[in-house]
Amino acid sequence: SHSAFSEVTLAAVRKRGWAQSVGEREAGVASVSAPVRSPSGKVIAAISVSGPIERLTRQPGRIHAPAVVAAGERLSEVLRRSAQ
Repeated sequence: SHSAFSEVTLAAVRKRGWAQSVGEREAGVASVSAPVRSPSGKVIAAISVSGPIERLTRQPGRIHAPAVVAAGERLSEVLRRSAQ
């Protein structure tokens, strides 16, 4: 199957905990995404921020990844607590 991401890229994203896109999905748009996990730890969704490259810059992860990752972790925690 064809994937937009190489195994090396996916491994780096998994290790880092977030992904960024700069003009890859849509011209002029940048985004940062992080996983939302089920109580068992499985990735079940993603949370992201996106906007014009002019505002998010060509390295959106540098600025926005900490907040996006924190939001994903918070959502994952809420799901864990609601499952108890």
